[in-house]
Amino acid sequence: MKLRTVIKMAMISSIVLLCTGFVMYSFFKLSVIENHEEFNLYTLVPATSSAVLEIGDVASLVQDVNDLQCSKDHHFLYVSKLFSILKTHLYSLLEDAPHGLSRQMNKMLLSFHEPDNAKNQVLYCSLGSGDYELIKSFIQKNSSKAFPSKMFDYKGEEICIYPMSDGSFLSTYVTSRYAVISYQKKLIEKVIDTRLTAQSLSEDDSFNAVHQEKKGNTSSIIYVRMHSLDMGKMTDGIHSQASLGGWTEFEIRMNGRALYFSGTSHDTDTCLTFMNMLRKQQAIEGFPGDILPASTFLFSKRSVSDLQSMFNFTVGRDYAKTIHSNYIKVRDDELLRYLEANGGTEITTCLFVRKDTLPYPAAVMSIPVNNVTEAEWLLKDLLKAMPKEEGVSPVQAVALCRTRSKIYTLYRLPSNTLFTQLTGIIDTPLCTYASFYADRILLAPDAESLRGYMNHLEEGEVLTTTATYAKQISGLSNAYHFMLVADLEKVFCQPENYVRLVPSFFFRNAEFFSHFTLSSQFTCADGVVYPNVVLLYKDE
Repeated sequence: MKLRTVIKMAMISSIVLLCTGFVMYSFFKLSVIENHEEFNLYTLVPATSSAVLEIGDVASLVQDVNDLQCSKDHHFLYVSKLFSILKTHLYSLLEDAPHGLSRQMNKMLLSFHEPDNAKNQVLYCSLGSGDYELIKSFIQKNSSKAFPSKMFDYKGEEICIYPMSDGSFLSTYVTSRYAVISYQKKLIEKVIDTRLTAQSLSEDDSFNAVHQEKKGNTSSIIYVRMHSLDMGKMTDGIHSQASLGGWTEFEIRMNGRALYFSGTSHDTDTCLTFMNMLRKQQAIEGFPGDILPASTFLFSKRSVSDLQSMFNFTVGRDYAKTIHSNYIKVRDDELLRYLEANGGTEITTCLFVRKDTLPYPAAVMSIPVNNVTEAEWLLKDLLKAMPKEEGVSPVQAVALCRTRSKIYTLYRLPSNTLFTQLTGIIDTPLCTYASFYADRILLAPDAESLRGYMNHLEEGEVLTTTATYAKQISGLSNAYHFMLVADLEKVFCQPENYVRLVPSFFFRNAEFFSHFTLSSQFTCADGVVYPNVVLLYKDE
């Protein structure tokens, strides 16, 4: 081979290798840029956050919200002002990014903080190539021109505050890798402290037991710290100081007329929380519509196969802190032993509309009994053996209830907190009323509730005959440990001093939630609790 040919081949080979090297370098460089999206936003989230919304595809989430029938009817949930402005201005932001948001920026986090209000959140997003300029330009374009923005130095990091047209101020902390936005400057400072101290939510073992980072564009997930949930208005059997459990993950789905929250809780805390109490119970089956009056606007059904653990849980609630006489405490223990010996493994509670003029709703608790005849005789014997309470008339069968088919005896029980402990209804007399109907023992805070309940059922006026019942339970499992269904509009109308059977979060946003029926259910399997919530939009 000629020397000239050898030199020519060597030069061509060198050029090919050089080009190949350049291509490989460019590929790896682009890979690094692409992997920029792997920045863990949770390393910025303060560990004190009460909830975190993880958005896998912000454009899809906003579209799903806009497609909800409630949105079309102009009913909106203003729980987060940050999300509201994001929803309002998203399409304007997309106009500034003609090729759509970068993969980094399309995934966002929204953390919620105490005290709960519409401005007490932080929005986080990763930034890809060119996103730094995009986010700066977008904020400046939508801020008020009446006052200039201000820059602050906090521990060597830059916080910029922009005045908004509504008189509020938006605080931002933007770097080349991420953007953090909040209406509260102190929350931005907390984010910076979190980054500098490396004590973020990503270091929380309880949170990590639930959170698994999703790859690609996933559905939206909300993580809720259940023990910080405000139960000031109570859920059935859970008072304001009750602890539901630790961190719980809820996947969010929407279908136009309903919002679905499918949850998972791996909480391993040994404290006797609501979820840990449920773990001690056995599953029950079926729905109670055939034993509920047609006017029922709230009902629950729960497993009490381990009734003692439920009492151990409820004993720490606010009502139990009231100073009761030793007489009442002994009666509580006697009645608990009676139910354990004669009652079944489930309790159904309902609130329904009265036909009388009393200002509060009728409330009845129903417990299956093993043998009605024997259970009634044992109750009579128990009442006869109980000592007289000072200042209270003797305990006796105080009234009768006449229905089309039978006359039922109503018994007044001695002073006790049994009804309160089993239902969570606190503003009731200590003297509970009881009666035996079908194969169950009924308990109520007044005789009229029992009469109304039995007459409704005798007339066939039950919940299964209504048009809405099937829809209310359509998203629920037939086997579960606890369930609650509530027409929120009717719940909100109840007297303030009577009882609140849903968390106060719903009451603070009553204008929105009054258009929904709430269905919630807790199911346990292999030590994991699966709480599921359905918000069903009611027809206008």
